[in-house]
Amino acid sequence: MLLIGWIDYKTTDFAITLFYFAPVVLATWHAGRKAGWFIAALCGATVLMADLMVPRSGHVIALAYINAGILVLASAALAELVISSRRAHERLKALLALKTVSLTEIHHRVKNNLQIVSSLLRLQSNKFADPAVRDVFTECRDRINAMARLHEDLYNEHGQSNLNFEPHLRELAEMLLRSHKPAGCKLTLNVPADRVPLNLDQSILLSLIANELLLNSLKHAFHGRAAGKVDAELRTTRDRVTLTIRDDGNGIVPQPTEIEEQRGTGIDLVQAMSRQLGGGFVINRVPAGGTCATISFPSKTSRRQPGVHL
Repeated sequence: MLLIGWIDYKTTDFAITLFYFAPVVLATWHAGRKAGWFIAALCGATVLMADLMVPRSGHVIALAYINAGILVLASAALAELVISSRRAHERLKALLALKTVSLTEIHHRVKNNLQIVSSLLRLQSNKFADPAVRDVFTECRDRINAMARLHEDLYNEHGQSNLNFEPHLRELAEMLLRSHKPAGCKLTLNVPADRVPLNLDQSILLSLIANELLLNSLKHAFHGRAAGKVDAELRTTRDRVTLTIRDDGNGIVPQPTEIEEQRGTGIDLVQAMSRQLGGGFVINRVPAGGTCATISFPSKTSRRQPGVHL
């Protein structure tokens, strides 16, 4: 600034200040700091070169024309920067809107397709009289319905990449309680949960894990009981997420050492999905009565972590 003022004073031509600062201020105001620095460098270099090329004997009119030309060039460059920036911004907005609509439509179609598959399994199961076979179909339908519910929640998030798992867990637990409540048993369901944002892979795996553990409690923990309680607790710390499914029933695991021998309760499936989440799974009998199952995993997955494999 001092250099430009000195040149203006020596040449008795104060057009430099006007033609230098006006483009810089306009560029910074309309296109941001980077554009301002660019125009400042361009105008400053051109003005100084033009002034040095004018003889000191005084060609004020020529210098004024040169400065006017600089102003025109700088203004044209500024206009191009502003227009290009706006066009790029509009393109990004259009791409983001298209991505949001596409993701939303995908989740909606996946949900509908999963519901169709669930209905087909229900129709097919009606052809079998063996209760064991029908139970297998029912378990498959429950898993499919859990994923359908998850995609419905993602659809309602309008294209968000992460899902707040807390309301999904609550809806899933209530849905399973309505469809698998033991006859003659008054059950109380509690879902104390934190707000936990999870990505799609984490949401699918944790939804299936919660589905398996809740079903195990509802199916096996309350035989011959008049009342009971099931807790589905979801907690998060700075770097970990913990899901705990607890009941006060008869207990589905006789002894902790017999977990590996358990079959038909989904324990193997839960262990496999826990490993995919990069976490650990523990299930134990509660001394006061009942069973407590806990899955804990990192809240942020590794970049090398594979997708969902069931």
